[in-house]
Amino acid sequence: MKNTVSSLLLLFLFAPLSHADFKEGGQAYLRGDYEAAAKEFIPLAKRGDHRAMYALGSMHASGHGVEKNLKKSFELFSEAAKNGRADAMYKLGLMYEQGQGVSQNLKKAARYYQKSAKKGYPLGQYRFGLLYMDGHGVKQNSINAYAWLVIAGHYFIYNTFNPDAENKDNNEQNQLLLYQQQEKDRVFDDITKHLQLIKTNMSIEVIEKTREKVIRLSKYRKKYHPDQVKNIKLESNIESLFLPDTLY
Repeated sequence: MKNTVSSLLLLFLFAPLSHADFKEGGQAYLRGDYEAAAKEFIPLAKRGDHRAMYALGSMHASGHGVEKNLKKSFELFSEAAKNGRADAMYKLGLMYEQGQGVSQNLKKAARYYQKSAKKGYPLGQYRFGLLYMDGHGVKQNSINAYAWLVIAGHYFIYNTFNPDAENKDNNEQNQLLLYQQQEKDRVFDDITKHLQLIKTNMSIEVIEKTREKVIRLSKYRKKYHPDQVKNIKLESNIESLFLPDTLY
């Protein structure tokens, strides 16, 4: 049950803060005025704005400003995913994995996580790695599991919460960012735990194959990663790939 609750939390936790095209809705969301935000996002979503679709999908998952309706959330994420949104693909994978708003289907969950992971979305990489570790929806493979978890971990190391320097008095936004950072820390701790567990059963041969796999998958560190992550060259020594203390 605890895992399910944590997974559902991820359905809406990383909703966008604001975008230029619907700034008023973003500002209302930050103020905690979710109903006002919904009034801005709904007409945009009806006109096919994938960002508004994603925002509303997150809000329907949480019941913020709109009715809590996971089926509606699933529909909105599906439309957003058709526009190539990796975050929406991830959330579809999460809903299929948990059977929330749709019948549980681990194979479909794996497919959506894979699409999200290959677009560089860290939460998609994280969940895809966990499926490989447990053999859910895909054939169990510790090398693939470890490699995807490492790639996901890069993002969580270099993306940390910093209060908005230009808006220090914006308590609503800073509180939301802090809440997001707490969830990122939880995910990073979970990645670390699983990596350490997988490592204990690795032979020298498997370690070498894992090293090669991590380096190949490093091409998917893009878009959602800061420049320092995109430009880092992975070391050849497998020990440098284990989180958290010996990553680089």
